[in-house]
Amino acid sequence: MPTQTAQNAARTRRGEDRRREILDVARQVFSSKGYEQTSMAEIAAQVGIVEGALYKHFTSKRELLFEAMRMFYEPLLGLMREQLASITGTRNRLRFVIAAQLHGFVKHPGLCRVIILEIRPNDDYQGSVMRKLNREMTSLVPEIIEEAVKTGELRGDIRATLVRDVVFGGIEHLAWKTLAGRETLDVQREADALTELVLRGLEPRSTAQGASDPELARLRAQIDRLEALVGAIALRSHVPRTKRRRRSPRAR
Repeated sequence: MPTQTAQNAARTRRGEDRRREILDVARQVFSSKGYEQTSMAEIAAQVGIVEGALYKHFTSKRELLFEAMRMFYEPLLGLMREQLASITGTRNRLRFVIAAQLHGFVKHPGLCRVIILEIRPNDDYQGSVMRKLNREMTSLVPEIIEEAVKTGELRGDIRATLVRDVVFGGIEHLAWKTLAGRETLDVQREADALTELVLRGLEPRSTAQGASDPELARLRAQIDRLEALVGAIALRSHVPRTKRRRRSPRAR
């Protein structure tokens, strides 16, 4: 006969399996119907249990939502960090993050709608696991920018956090029509465009671009004088020489 320890371990495994099943079903239903339109009774019915059994695992629908999103989001973040570690070059690294985020909007529009419309606007988002995971995700961009600033590849007079806001704000703006079902998003094209826009604005200024207005005026004046001098020399070289006057025999 199984020992009491073995029986307890079996019950624990069954409980963990049931919990994972609930989370999988909840994520699918939340994704297709949204948070407000989803009921605990519907999730329980799809799992094949009574509604009351859900509350043995989760105290509320809101807790179930956050845990279902964490179970989905956390592995993706870990995979992104793992892949990013093998990518070299600021442009490649930044583009990878942008493309991965855009691809997430295309592949999981329902979940992204729930996060943007039904999780982030609420007061309980601030202390939630979803805010923690979102901060970890968005921190990838400042890390890339700060590293590039240290190597001199990018200039450092723009805050890395501002670049982060531009990148992720741009991503959500680009993806919004897709979330609304009005437009298909070209992930590769938009990832290229947003990466180029960000990096061209952060490239180190050249000497001429960084010069002050008086200095530029002085340089232009010198160039104008040189051009006038060259023009005068060129004009002089095309004037025919005057013929020498022949001296009379008496003057010899």
